[in-house]
Amino acid sequence: MKQRAFFVLAFTLSLILLFVLPLSAKEIKTLSQFPMSGPVGSLPEFGWGFIDGMNWVNGEGGGVNGKKIKWFLEDFRYNPTVEVANFNKYTAEHSPDEFLMATGYITGGLKPLIDKVNKEQKIPWLDGSYSTEIFGAEGGPTKYPYYYSLGATYGDQLKILIKWIKENYKGKGNPKVALVYSPTAWGKDGIPEAKAYAKKKGVDLVAEIEYPYSATSATGECMEIRKAKAQYVIYHGYSGASGCTAIFFKTAKKILKGVQLMGTHYTTGRMAILVAQDAYDGYVGVATRPFVDAVPRSKTPMDNPMVKMAHEFAKKYRPAEYKKSIKEKNAIKDMFLYMEGLTYALMLQKALTDADNAGDLSREGVKKALDNMVWDFNGMFDGKTFSYKSHTIPMLQIFKAKVKLVDYKGKKVPMGAVVPISDWINVDEVKW
Repeated sequence: MKQRAFFVLAFTLSLILLFVLPLSAKEIKTLSQFPMSGPVGSLPEFGWGFIDGMNWVNGEGGGVNGKKIKWFLEDFRYNPTVEVANFNKYTAEHSPDEFLMATGYITGGLKPLIDKVNKEQKIPWLDGSYSTEIFGAEGGPTKYPYYYSLGATYGDQLKILIKWIKENYKGKGNPKVALVYSPTAWGKDGIPEAKAYAKKKGVDLVAEIEYPYSATSATGECMEIRKAKAQYVIYHGYSGASGCTAIFFKTAKKILKGVQLMGTHYTTGRMAILVAQDAYDGYVGVATRPFVDAVPRSKTPMDNPMVKMAHEFAKKYRPAEYKKSIKEKNAIKDMFLYMEGLTYALMLQKALTDADNAGDLSREGVKKALDNMVWDFNGMFDGKTFSYKSHTIPMLQIFKAKVKLVDYKGKKVPMGAVVPISDWINVDEVKW
């Protein structure tokens, strides 16, 4: 009798193991793509931050309730065709019940993948795109249910700037604004929304100028702005590191006396201090992240927990790159880029862990976790939380640049930072 009971128990256990082991052996897989090289220049910091973040997640960070993430990283070289091809390759090679999340970085990759991601694969996709078309009122979770942005749209960024102009204008009549934008999808994004909102708020758009990345002069553009008697210039669709940005700001400071220069996320930060130098002083811009990297780096405020975390990671995992000058090879040129890579790693862990806690570690489970997420992102927004219901992280802050030239080893070099002049603004809660 005992022998029979033993065999029954052994048989039962073998059946349990037969069904449980394959389930427990199922891997958690993700794919992330960053522009670490290519036409935007060499930007390996994205990948460095992500690699360090994912290694931490799978180690000290505890993974997904103890389970490790098998993550893949590709450099898509700022080429949408490469981004699409990479994603197609991974979906062909990996099972949907293991390949649970993907991330990208530009609108150009999102558009051709709309049906592939949202209808065929139905896989949650986090992206660095702030596309108004995809994530604004005409798109969003109803139209693109598996797309999630890591920042507020360009339309909302431009509208916040116009709102700030209206609220801070002290002159007579309506404030007069010139829009300067790049001839790219990024530069044109949000312009229709900005124009409609300006009309609603009683802000006059007196000039609209398309200014090329290849520009070697901005005199003509600045003279046109002066002729239009603009009091504010919103400069949109450019990197702060671009040569055309330095040319425009330095020319504007000479020709547009007393005109307030303003801009959106990617013009608000460290690189503009370095390229535009003291011409950047007084600039007012909006950004979706806290300021991460003063010039010099040692002067960076560390009161924001996420900023502090990013610097601690870089010091620990990339000490040589962190200390190098911006002109040296393999330097961390801008800690914002490094923190963005780290941000993606932490977002992947958060979404996968929330899904696992809900007992549904699948693509649909991750989607539900993202849709229900309410988070302060490790204190990134000074303790304020956001809801992902709009499929964007809807947080913005307005900054002002403080830059001066100082003598250093016989040369004039810029020093400064962009400092917040507003609290964090949740655009999902703004009464437009």
